[in-house]
Amino acid sequence: MIRSKIKNVILFAVVIVCVYLSSKVWLQLPDFLNYDTDAGETDGKNEVVYADIWEVVRPVKNIIKYNEMYTVTYSDQYDMWGKTVHIINDAFSDYDESTVTESAAFPSEYLKFDFSTGIPTEIFTSHMKIDNSKINSTIRSIKNVIIDLENTDSIYFYTGETTVKIKGGAVDTGELLDLVSQFDFEGQTKYSFDQKIGNETVQVPVPMEQTALNPVFVQSELDVFDTATINEIAKEYFKKNYDYVRKSVEVSGNLVYTYRTEKVLKINDEGLLDLYDSAFEPSNVTDIYDSLAAAVNFTKEFLGFPGSVYLSNVESIQHEGNYGYRYTFSYKIMERPILFSRVRENSALQIDVVGKSVVSYKRFIRNIDNSQMDKMNQTQILPAADVINKNLDTGEVSPDGTVSEIKPLKPEMIKDISNIYLGYFDLARISKEQMLRVVWVVEVKDKSYIFNAITGTLIEEW
Repeated sequence: MIRSKIKNVILFAVVIVCVYLSSKVWLQLPDFLNYDTDAGETDGKNEVVYADIWEVVRPVKNIIKYNEMYTVTYSDQYDMWGKTVHIINDAFSDYDESTVTESAAFPSEYLKFDFSTGIPTEIFTSHMKIDNSKINSTIRSIKNVIIDLENTDSIYFYTGETTVKIKGGAVDTGELLDLVSQFDFEGQTKYSFDQKIGNETVQVPVPMEQTALNPVFVQSELDVFDTATINEIAKEYFKKNYDYVRKSVEVSGNLVYTYRTEKVLKINDEGLLDLYDSAFEPSNVTDIYDSLAAAVNFTKEFLGFPGSVYLSNVESIQHEGNYGYRYTFSYKIMERPILFSRVRENSALQIDVVGKSVVSYKRFIRNIDNSQMDKMNQTQILPAADVINKNLDTGEVSPDGTVSEIKPLKPEMIKDISNIYLGYFDLARISKEQMLRVVWVVEVKDKSYIFNAITGTLIEEW
């Protein structure tokens, strides 16, 4: 009798365990009843770890003026920016003890870091863990950082409107001065000062380059026909929900992965990766630094950043009634900035963040096609001054009374030119070409004119 009761108890326990385990299985199929709103989060990693944002918050170019020598470099082989970050940290940490003034004067010898957009200063102070509202209000954004090479206790910040000078004992730019004094100016691009075009003088140094690598053959980072790689990318994005993802191919050839219509991964035939996630927690938090950190962390864990990447634009957005930020990143190739056509909304990397959630992620990266290196040669280009002259509308009237061809630049615009540089132009998502063209970029006030550096013809103006 006792043995029979024991058997019944054991049998009852086994039934209870089976029912419990079965319920766990059913409750997890297919996460419909137990949906994790952050499907992309790695198990056990609830704590956000901020990546080093200085990998992406960095200047597009460095300008050096020292001992009557001048050049612009797009590389940073001596890590001048990394050393400058430490100087900025010291200047901001000792801000209250320093002399802070608005300065119209500019150092006669300097190392200047140019950003392609004004970076909100809050990003700097937050990452440096410096809680000083006076810094953020006085220096609202940072467009340029200027190192004084004559007074090693001074650093300047240009906000896009005013220049703020910080002078104090905590600022020491001596190490940068030593690096600049050893810099090889002979191997760098030469510049022309006080260049006259027509009756006007260009107010910025004009690069004297006459050759450039052209064309540059490239390959899209992602190939829609490489299904094995694309499947691995999808698995990395959807993680534990990948088994319940619906995969389809659109008529256009786009490859689409969808999870419950809430998370979508799409790759088109040109190599554009487009992610969308509507399953995010609505947030009233609009901290620009936390949002950027979320964008950087997401990208570092998912495919990573391309080389020579930099933050090129920051803007506020509204996403389904929630406020957030859009971060646009660009990158350099052959030590030159890549410019994307604006006929369509092209960019290398665009990330929308609400709170700390990445809700949209668009990526279009192209790498040099090493198999075609033998076809890429140094090619003669038109000098920058000649390109400007060629596109100058002088309003001349021909002998038969007809007005000459209308051109984009006017003589009165010459004195307002603020920047001239060589870059590479990417038309891929328009023409589907797998190559970049070398271009002259002429910036006049708030407009940019992109000219083919071989022919001098206007490609686009923004």
